[in-house]
Amino acid sequence: MIVRHMNRAYNRQDAEAEIRDAGLYEMVFEVPAVDNDPHWHDFDAYLYILEGTLHLRDVEAGVVHECFPGMRIDVPARTVHAELSDGYTVLLGSTRDPATFDENLNRPPEALAG
Repeated sequence: MIVRHMNRAYNRQDAEAEIRDAGLYEMVFEVPAVDNDPHWHDFDAYLYILEGTLHLRDVEAGVVHECFPGMRIDVPARTVHAELSDGYTVLLGSTRDPATFDENLNRPPEALAG
């Protein structure tokens, strides 16, 4: 289940410190306009929205989270979700090294059965 943290506003320095303290990999992504199909990842992702707005749909829960700058969103591995945005910038904290990300980053829901 996706968790959206709204009880505090994260600035970039606080987010970077939190990622380091948790021992996660860190990377900034500038995501262009996106409206993708449901998919999942094989790693835990901690998203700190820096710019723009992201509508993140938790397929299993049937909820769309509206995510703004200053928010943190936790997306556990194997959580089926979809993204809709006119473009956003995100600081990613990940349990997987982003240097290993490839064309199989977004896995289809039917691959969860295997």
